[in-house]
Amino acid sequence: MHLLYVTDDSYVPHVATTMVSVFENNPNMHFFVHLLATDISKSNEEKLNWIIKKYSHQLDIKIINPQELDINLSICGHWGIFPSLKLYAADLFPDIKSILYMDADMICINSIQALEEINMDNYYVAAAPDEAACEQHKKRLSLPQNSFYGNGGLMYFNLDKWRKDKIREKCFSYFNAPANRDIIKFAEQDVINKICQGHIYQLSIEWNMMQLYWLHHQQAIPIQYKNDIKNYRKKTIIIHYIDACKPWFRDCNFPLKKYYYKYAAMTPWKMTDYGYSKYYEGKWISFKNQIKNILHKTGVKKWPFCFDI
Repeated sequence: MHLLYVTDDSYVPHVATTMVSVFENNPNMHFFVHLLATDISKSNEEKLNWIIKKYSHQLDIKIINPQELDINLSICGHWGIFPSLKLYAADLFPDIKSILYMDADMICINSIQALEEINMDNYYVAAAPDEAACEQHKKRLSLPQNSFYGNGGLMYFNLDKWRKDKIREKCFSYFNAPANRDIIKFAEQDVINKICQGHIYQLSIEWNMMQLYWLHHQQAIPIQYKNDIKNYRKKTIIIHYIDACKPWFRDCNFPLKKYYYKYAAMTPWKMTDYGYSKYYEGKWISFKNQIKNILHKTGVKKWPFCFDI
């Protein structure tokens, strides 16, 4: 299977952690990892190659200059250019039929081999549903309310069909149109859902389980999964840490950040301390949140924004 990641040098340790989680949970699969990077140090490149050699996979690194791309960088939002680089996959890898893109804030905890069994002949991409708030995105993009809107964090691309139907060109025509500047809010995720509508294979929610799906209030869970969410939590394949406070920060209070640390410990960056996020409010607030989480878990009192784990 071909895997695609996008990064700059600072995010390489997290890409490596995601990669290792995939390798560890899919020991019978062979992977060719493609890394699109705006910059990467010699040291980080050597460490990545050490991981790839350890697991007997393959690695291809391409350095990308964002200024040379036909994309309006101002529309990429606070995510920057990185997620939108996936739109170039069909052109950058002309001999590859399909490729799995993953965000660097994801951890794999089960097999992904089932992806290879999907018949993608009539689909441009496969994706799991976005959170419940995506109903607003459909309205903004003039999509039918009964249509599907997928999350861009994990996408399995049929690159052959992208090339055949010139989807990259269609995506950038929409992306760069001045009339769409105020319509696009979630960069390439919006664009892919708009342009590929009707040709998106719907993966089940366990392929992209956001930490929001463990919050007690359950408001983020897509309505079709809410009644059986406990079962889907047990079947989780990919955990997506979409919150601004990522699992590598000390103040992340999501209990399943333990999976990030499990696989980070298998990389050359295992001793790295990333400190606190910019949202850290100090020791006193942190202590109160810890007490609140304990009371929530024991059932003494329930809070909407505590995790049901």
